[in-house]
Amino acid sequence: MTQHGYIFIVGSSRTGTSLLRNILNSSEDVAICDETHFFGDPKTIASLLRNVWHGSKKIARWGESHFLERLTNQGIRQELTMLGDISTDAGAEKIVDYLYHTCWHWAPHNFERKEFLHQVLVSDRTDRSLFDLVMACYANGKPIRGEKTPAHIHYVPTLLEWFPNAKIIHTFRDPRAIFTLQREKPFTRKGLNRRQRIFRRSALPLEIYASLDIAITWLRTVQLHHQYQERYPNNYYLFKYEDLLDAPQIHLKKLCDFLEIRLTEEMLQRTFQDSAFGPCSQTRESDTWAANCRREHLHPATNKLFVRLCKKHLLEFGYPL
Repeated sequence: MTQHGYIFIVGSSRTGTSLLRNILNSSEDVAICDETHFFGDPKTIASLLRNVWHGSKKIARWGESHFLERLTNQGIRQELTMLGDISTDAGAEKIVDYLYHTCWHWAPHNFERKEFLHQVLVSDRTDRSLFDLVMACYANGKPIRGEKTPAHIHYVPTLLEWFPNAKIIHTFRDPRAIFTLQREKPFTRKGLNRRQRIFRRSALPLEIYASLDIAITWLRTVQLHHQYQERYPNNYYLFKYEDLLDAPQIHLKKLCDFLEIRLTEEMLQRTFQDSAFGPCSQTRESDTWAANCRREHLHPATNKLFVRLCKKHLLEFGYPL
């Protein structure tokens, strides 16, 4: 890969994006920063509309981008636009303060605030240059920089417009495995909101809500996969989490060949440390039953729901019914 290459890890939550980031960052050439949430995150209803009415005259008549934009949670990009005008020195300074003290406090740690502000002021002051600068700060001289935000799966065309030679890795997983992991989240996290407290008192609404939400989102990522695979054959790569578990060396070698980087022993060691293979991992992610999505850990009705909604694509990607 040429100097200042780019790698973006996208997908759905709980598909191994963090694990893959840690593996690739073990390379002496790669530095992929953590989630920036630079772009927005479409809500479930937006994904549903895109699945049901994709390409329909109705959506076209409403104006897809404008209509569905209302159904998207704001990203940092939109927040910064409201915060100040980066084309002015005063606006740029407000934005830098926000990045340092509120938003990406982890990102510019390799730059003093004064130097970071200087880099912003001498740039072309576009969203692209700001995004690139944050990645460059994290990279700290490594030739290949990147970023990992799962929801950016919806913004791959923008990423490749900004960085035409970038490599996109779409992490992918059986939706039932995502469900078994996501189901635990509202019960273990502190500071539950009102909706989560209601769900906590009754397992059935939680099962229905979570399974539908995950199934709809997963179907949308499948739709995007087919689009990206056709449009960006040299820039886009689907990486199944299950493949990493089954044969890590084989599939990491294929991934590294796509990225044009060398597979190292450190990367393989990181795979064993952070996944289900090794004793070092203490996270729910490492549980064998969750990693392999053993159906006995799903309520039969929940499994039937996933099969009914996703059967065609479960079979397409080799997942047992």
